[in-house]
Amino acid sequence: RRWRKLILDQIEKWCHENNTSISALEKACKLGNATIRCWDTSTPRIDTLQKVSKVTGIPIENLLEEETG
Repeated sequence: RRWRKLILDQIEKWCHENNTSISALEKACKLGNATIRCWDTSTPRIDTLQKVSKVTGIPIENLLEEETG
Protein backbone atom coordinates (compact mmCIF):
# COMPACT_ATOMS: atom_id res chain seq x y z
CA ARG A 1 0.00 0.00 0.00
CA ARG A 2 2.82 2.37 0.84
CA TRP A 3 4.10 2.39 -2.75
CA ARG A 4 0.69 3.58 -4.00
CA LYS A 5 1.01 6.56 -1.65
CA LEU A 6 4.54 7.19 -2.96
CA ILE A 7 3.25 7.29 -6.55
CA LEU A 8 0.43 9.66 -5.66
CA ASP A 9 2.80 11.91 -3.68
CA GLN A 10 5.22 12.13 -6.63
CA ILE A 11 2.40 13.00 -9.02
CA GLU A 12 0.96 15.62 -6.66
CA LYS A 13 4.43 17.15 -6.32
CA TRP A 14 4.87 17.23 -10.11
CA CYS A 15 1.45 18.85 -10.54
CA HIS A 16 2.27 21.50 -7.93
CA GLU A 17 5.67 22.25 -9.51
CA ASN A 18 4.09 22.46 -12.98
CA ASN A 19 1.07 24.51 -11.88
CA THR A 20 -1.42 21.94 -13.09
CA SER A 21 -4.15 19.86 -11.52
CA ILE A 22 -4.38 16.10 -11.30
CA SER A 23 -7.53 16.37 -13.40
CA ALA A 24 -5.61 18.20 -16.16
CA LEU A 25 -2.87 15.58 -15.99
CA GLU A 26 -5.46 12.82 -16.34
CA LYS A 27 -6.84 14.53 -19.44
CA ALA A 28 -3.34 14.93 -20.91
CA CYS A 29 -2.76 11.21 -20.31
CA LYS A 30 -6.18 10.34 -21.78
CA LEU A 31 -7.26 8.77 -18.48
CA GLY A 32 -10.70 8.74 -16.96
CA ASN A 33 -11.74 11.28 -14.35
CA ALA A 34 -10.36 10.47 -10.86
CA THR A 35 -8.19 7.62 -12.16
CA ILE A 36 -5.05 8.94 -10.46
CA ARG A 37 -6.83 9.95 -7.25
CA CYS A 38 -8.10 6.37 -6.89
CA TRP A 39 -4.54 5.12 -6.65
CA ASP A 40 -4.49 5.75 -2.92
CA THR A 41 -6.88 2.78 -2.59
CA SER A 42 -6.39 0.76 -5.77
CA THR A 43 -3.43 -0.54 -7.72
CA PRO A 44 -2.59 1.35 -10.92
CA ARG A 45 -2.09 -0.65 -14.10
CA ILE A 46 1.35 -0.58 -15.68
CA ASP A 47 0.04 0.86 -18.96
CA THR A 48 -1.55 3.71 -17.01
CA LEU A 49 1.69 4.36 -15.14
CA GLN A 50 3.48 4.41 -18.49
CA LYS A 51 1.11 7.10 -19.79
CA VAL A 52 1.69 9.24 -16.69
CA SER A 53 5.43 8.67 -16.94
CA LYS A 54 5.47 9.76 -20.58
CA VAL A 55 3.47 12.96 -19.98
CA THR A 56 5.29 13.99 -16.79
CA GLY A 57 8.75 12.83 -17.81
CA ILE A 58 9.07 10.99 -14.49
CA PRO A 59 10.50 7.49 -15.01
CA ILE A 60 8.25 4.81 -13.50
CA GLU A 61 10.98 3.74 -11.07
CA ASN A 62 11.18 7.34 -9.80
CA LEU A 63 7.46 7.33 -9.08
CA LEU A 64 8.22 4.69 -6.47
CA GLU A 65 11.05 6.59 -4.79
CA GLU A 66 10.51 8.09 -1.39
CA GLU A 67 11.38 11.77 -0.96
CA THR A 68 14.45 12.38 1.16
CA GLY A 69 15.35 15.60 2.94
